[in-house]
Amino acid sequence: MTRSHIITALAVAAGVTLILVFAIGVQLTFAVGWGVLAGILTVCLRVGIPDEPRLDSPTITAGPERRGTAIARMAWSLNPTTGAAGALITRRVRDTLKRCLGRRDLDPDNPDDRAAIAALIDLDIWERLIGSGTTRHDIERALDAIDTLSRTKEKQ
Repeated sequence: MTRSHIITALAVAAGVTLILVFAIGVQLTFAVGWGVLAGILTVCLRVGIPDEPRLDSPTITAGPERRGTAIARMAWSLNPTTGAAGALITRRVRDTLKRCLGRRDLDPDNPDDRAAIAALIDLDIWERLIGSGTTRHDIERALDAIDTLSRTKEKQ
């Protein structure tokens, strides 16, 4: 609150008090009470909340050391309370798993490749990644499958 806010509130309070006492003719204590109320309302109206919350926040430049990484953004898309996995991490893991299967010339969207994929990983993992309601546990299972596929590809 600045000095101008206080001066304006005092001026409004004095003005309302004087109008009530001399123009309307009410008792002095009643007029002072209404004057104080008018001053308080003036302060409340002058101290406004900005429409955009970031207007009064400090500006911090985002250098390379403060830039968010893809891993951090994916970590924030996991809800630790409910265990739900966000679309960002689900899409990334699904694309990685599809790429790992593609290295073996398998497409999880192709019904003909389902049997070969089932021999490598649990098909339920893929179904959980393409459906809604993917959980952290599903992401962990898919990452384990990706790790297994990567290790077996390195051995060959």
